[in-house]
Amino acid sequence: MAGGVARGGGRGLTRIYLVGFMGAGKTTVGRRLADRWGVPFVDLDVAFESLSGRTIRETFASRGEAWFRERERELLAGTADLPSAVVALGGGTFVDPRNASFVRRHGLSVFLEVPFGVIASRLAGKEADRPLFSSVDEARRLYEERLPFYRMADRTIVVASGMTVEEVVDRLEEAAGREEVRET
Repeated sequence: MAGGVARGGGRGLTRIYLVGFMGAGKTTVGRRLADRWGVPFVDLDVAFESLSGRTIRETFASRGEAWFRERERELLAGTADLPSAVVALGGGTFVDPRNASFVRRHGLSVFLEVPFGVIASRLAGKEADRPLFSSVDEARRLYEERLPFYRMADRTIVVASGMTVEEVVDRLEEAAGREEVRET
């Protein structure tokens, strides 16, 4: 099957879940892959903000991280209703064992491994938008804390400095094409 992840002997596409730290390019790469494959693209963070009418930062401040994570888990569960999709997880989504288990049952997880220095440069000046990014040192600590969880993804794509979006999507497509995903 061209451009897709086989499910049950190649009968159709399934869900690809992009895992990685904030600024790793999950949204950009995910949107491009979904366009190539002609499937829906879901960014959990954007979906949350669209449905709630509040930014994640505002939600963390008013309701707390635990409340946000529960809503995030509900949004993730809703992706099981999509027969095919590319889903960009929030930076902390895959850290929760319940979410990681859900992803394993419902699709293929792919970690976009981007060096922290590249992430820090991408996020420079965007601290106001990211509730868990108040300083580079704090972000580095969080990155290192989450890295072992990210590495539990089904596949890893190392995103080297200077790679184009198209090159990353090509690698993602290749990695996904090798996986026979479990029936859901």
